[in-house]
Amino acid sequence: MAADVHDLEARLREALGRRCLVVGIGNPLRGDDGAAQALLRRLEGAVDAALLDAEEVPESHLGRIVEARPEVVLLVDVVGLGGEPGAVALLTRGRLPAGGFSTHRPPLSVLMFFIEQETGAEVLLLGIQPKQVEFGAGLSPEVEKTVEALAAILTGAGKAAAAPGRRG
Repeated sequence: MAADVHDLEARLREALGRRCLVVGIGNPLRGDDGAAQALLRRLEGAVDAALLDAEEVPESHLGRIVEARPEVVLLVDVVGLGGEPGAVALLTRGRLPAGGFSTHRPPLSVLMFFIEQETGAEVLLLGIQPKQVEFGAGLSPEVEKTVEALAAILTGAGKAAAAPGRRG
């Protein structure tokens, strides 16, 4: 993973210490584009955050996102980061890669802006660099390894955020 692991863990711990909604975006039938769904499966019951699988059409789930009244929305998706397959970045709307790979329309920046405006929540994108997104392919070994590492980080961050004496 390309991101500084300690910084990533700290930022995720802070996010999970607040009322957080984790939104997975992608298509599990398109290789690495299913990374978010694989991560959501590993997080089910392991974190104290709401989980939403928005598949390929996150804009169709905007009502549910707004109704959840989150303080933080953590979008998870494969994004062209310009790094090695499996690289990770935690991005704000203003830090999204220009012209980067995404299989979604409207662009993630528009989705993030709308969520920010409608909820007042902090919106972050946990982007994963894909290796391949062909139909019928499974997760690449690089992205599978990243999903496992992110599941461990998010589970640990969620436990740390929920520890007695900690404020979110």
